[in-house]
Amino acid sequence: MMIFLAKSSSIVSSIPPETVPVIIILVSIVAFTIIIERSIYYKRFKSLLPEDLRSLKELIKGQKWDESVDHVKNKSWGATTSVLVGLIEHRRRDSEYLEDELKTEAYKQIFQMEKFLTELGTIATISPLLGVLGTVLGMIRSFAEGTGTKGAEVGISEALITTAMGISVAIPAYVFYNVLVRKKEERISELENVSSQILPLLEK
Repeated sequence: MMIFLAKSSSIVSSIPPETVPVIIILVSIVAFTIIIERSIYYKRFKSLLPEDLRSLKELIKGQKWDESVDHVKNKSWGATTSVLVGLIEHRRRDSEYLEDELKTEAYKQIFQMEKFLTELGTIATISPLLGVLGTVLGMIRSFAEGTGTKGAEVGISEALITTAMGISVAIPAYVFYNVLVRKKEERISELENVSSQILPLLEK
């Protein structure tokens, strides 16, 4: 059965040896693009310091909406900034549904923070599997061609290269996936904490 799979007219023999390595290279490009983009995105985040948050509360108590918006924008950047600015603007317009507006904007910002993370996690998972696939195809090709032949050498080379490539992509992808998920969780916690302090002031 194995010999049939790898002989010249079989499915395995019709797949060029470089197919799986090329797929792994393409997957790695996607992974590292996501890592760079998300790293830059989270690097730009700037949290409100405790003293800046206290100043914001005083401005809100005084209903100084323009100063409050400027203060938030100048002292922070990121999901929390967008949510706070949106809340203040809705309060300025005397919206009766501040909590609903908070949830809507928060969901939008959480979605933005989670962008591409699922794809990165998927790549971290499937990269070793692609390496195993290349290994299996290479070994089938090698056994079918016979020891010492050119085809056997190609098959063994394919098996070793794809295994190494798959692991080389999976390790950094998995590490950065966990790092980025941790950053996302920290920002969500910050968003929940600050919003819970500011919303009651705006609802008064």
